[in-house]
Amino acid sequence: MINILDDIAPSFRAAVNRWPDAPNIQAHYTDFVKTFENNGSSLIELCKSFIESVCITIINELGGNVPTNCSTTEYIVSALDQLGIKNTRGASAFDKVLSAHNKLADALTEVRNNEGTVAHGKDGFLDAISERHARVYILSADTIINLILQAYDGVEPSVLKTREPHIRFSHLNKRIDEATQINAKVDDDGVVELSFRAGSLEDGFDLRVPASELLYYLDRQAYVDVLDALRGITTEAMEEDISESTETEVETIEESVEVIKEESELEESKPLSTELSPVSEYEGKYSDQVSPLYDFIFHSILGANSQTATQVQNLTYTLLNGMEDLAVIDWSKRKSTRSKVRLFIKKLIKLFSLREIDENSIDQIVDWLSQRIAGGDK
Repeated sequence: MINILDDIAPSFRAAVNRWPDAPNIQAHYTDFVKTFENNGSSLIELCKSFIESVCITIINELGGNVPTNCSTTEYIVSALDQLGIKNTRGASAFDKVLSAHNKLADALTEVRNNEGTVAHGKDGFLDAISERHARVYILSADTIINLILQAYDGVEPSVLKTREPHIRFSHLNKRIDEATQINAKVDDDGVVELSFRAGSLEDGFDLRVPASELLYYLDRQAYVDVLDALRGITTEAMEEDISESTETEVETIEESVEVIKEESELEESKPLSTELSPVSEYEGKYSDQVSPLYDFIFHSILGANSQTATQVQNLTYTLLNGMEDLAVIDWSKRKSTRSKVRLFIKKLIKLFSLREIDENSIDQIVDWLSQRIAGGDK
């Protein structure tokens, strides 16, 4: 799954791997690779904007203020400032390195203004960017990205600001899970009260959440199971609601509960027409998603386990091939659509013996597909 661009400028791929859950960076990289491979006219602009995207992402992750309407160099300076790296105007030897990178950024901006054909209109008879010049632009951008990523390596994002998933903070999660005492009780109104005590937090703090909200966000299947268990049972609160509601409103509530139950049962009962035939090569309508999907499963889900590389590659091909049939379903019908796709992925996991992909990972793959592959008859 390695392309020529990764050999020339590995820092672009490193940025993609650093933020596997960032859809804009993932899509940006895909566009960049396609432009490079096809000698596209927007190569310079993509180099520049990729650098800015990396800088803005880091500034946000560290809780800083993102500058607006500024140059690429200013974005770089702002990102490095958040990382604790400043140009002290000759006070240290490292200042020469920072100055050199700033000059590279300025040069890229100037080249974009003079030779870029996308950001500003140009004469239609101008020569396209030569391969030799393209490599110079890419190597310059790669050098800048490498400096930024090296500075960012080991820096802890702001937990209050970050968009990274919970699993990214496993070292922090372990400390909290091992040293926190939790007491739970339910008050007369059916609200769950969780009391947390940890370390020097003597008084601790309490969280109050209704049972329905807790189940809805933590375990959707349990939410549906409770609804099913309560079918035919009327509580005092329900009696008051019913007495104040019209007959039509009651019927609507019952129909909604039935829909939720039917959709939850789809995962176990609804057959799929898609045949589970392994696909060793794929060049279909979603071929542009092969590399991003492979990278997401291989690096983010499985942690780059080389022993599963071939299995992941075949799963990627087969999954995207199957999505050509499955994508006619409507993503807006979230529950039923996800159930169909989850079922297909589960069968592929068994087919390719990738049992390392658990239920939570399947949900992550479905989320990824819902963002990248349009539903309907497109």
